[in-house]
Order: sequence, then C-alpha cells, then structure tokens
Amino acid sequence: MGGSMMERYQKLGLKESLNQPYRYPIACDELSLILRNAYSRIPKNLQSLIFQDSLAAFGLLPEMQTQAAISAAHGLLQSMEAALPKQKKALAASEFKQAMVAHRRRRKVQLVLEGRSQLPQDVLVHVFGFLDLKSLVTASSVCRSWSVAASDNHLWQSIHISFFGKSSDIPNFIRFTNGVERISFTPGNTAADNVDWKDAFKRAYRDNIPERLLQAVQFNCLVE
Repeated sequence: MGGSMMERYQKLGLKESLNQPYRYPIACDELSLILRNAYSRIPKNLQSLIFQDSLAAFGLLPEMQTQAAISAAHGLLQSMEAALPKQKKALAASEFKQAMVAHRRRRKVQLVLEGRSQLPQDVLVHVFGFLDLKSLVTASSVCRSWSVAASDNHLWQSIHISFFGKSSDIPNFIRFTNGVERISFTPGNTAADNVDWKDAFKRAYRDNIPERLLQAVQFNCLVE
C-alpha cells in the first residue's frame, strides 16, 4: 500500500512542476491539498518526501515573478503549519520567510538593472492580453520581466482559442508530467491545467502553416 501511494505521488511530478513558472502555483496547491487531506494517513517515507518538496517550493519562490506564485506559496505554508509537527512547522516558516526576503531583493535588483519601474507581472499579463500576436512577440523581447509575462500560460490559452477555436478535448496538446497521466489525491483538476499552451500553439501553428504563410515571418522568432 505504501509503495503504491509513493508511486502515485511520484507520478504527479510536483517537484519538476515547481521549476516551471506557470505550473508553480498548481504544484503548491497540490502539495497544500495533500498536506491538509492526506498527510497524517500516509507512510513516513512519503511524509518526508512531501516535506522536502514543500521546502523546495519555498527555495524556488524567489525565481517566480507573479502574485499567484506568492499566494500559492503562502497557502502551502499555512497547510504545513496545520499538518506538521512543531519542529518541522518552525523550519517551514523560517524557509518561507527567507524565500520572501530573497524574492524582494531579487525584485529590487531587477528593477535597478532594467532602469525603470516595472508593473507587476499579473498587470503586464493583463495588458499583453490586448495585444495582437506580432505586438506580443515584439514585447517579449523588451526585457526579462516582459518576456516572462508574454509567456504566461493563460495568455497563450486565450491566443490558442482565438486562432484555432475552443475545444474541451485536446489530447494532442496535453503534456503529462514524465509522460504519464496526471494523478491527483483529490478531484477537481481539469485537462487545461496540464497543457503548455504556448507549446500547443506552436504545434497547431506549424500544422496550419500553408494557410498562415503571410504571418510566418513575424512569428518566426517564436517557432524557431
């Protein structure tokens, strides 16, 4: 039983997902749900792995630029404080505090290097949602923060739908972690959460190159 639960958890690929900005909040939410709903009932070795993955999430937080990532990490901390023993709870709080300090420092350094006041990533994503494809590609090359915002997964989901229409079943574009179906300890996940929409758009775009030949030059920097 313990081995089966360990295999199910590893198939989730949460540690790998934490390294991807658009999946980071999702992975933190998954860890939070496991901690709150299943942590006390799972084997000790799996508890230890989940604890280490949760600490790893805090270690990666400074690299994330969205408010969604900060909120998800804070939610993870609250779940850890609710589920863990006192010593581990204190360590989690300390790691989160250090991560937030590093996040703020990194943000300040980035602003200084770019030499301008930057809008929050969530605001940039909202603004970029009004751009056409050519303008979005141009904006993505301005600076690092704009490039990150221009790669937002939900933004590319909207672009994909506007170009190719909405579909509730897109198996060819679903990227399952480690090549296997995503398995959750709790219900409620949607297929769209598992899609790399920018990659899905690239693939669909390539499949439709003949009818979109006139746009090939302006889109070249995205599909290379």
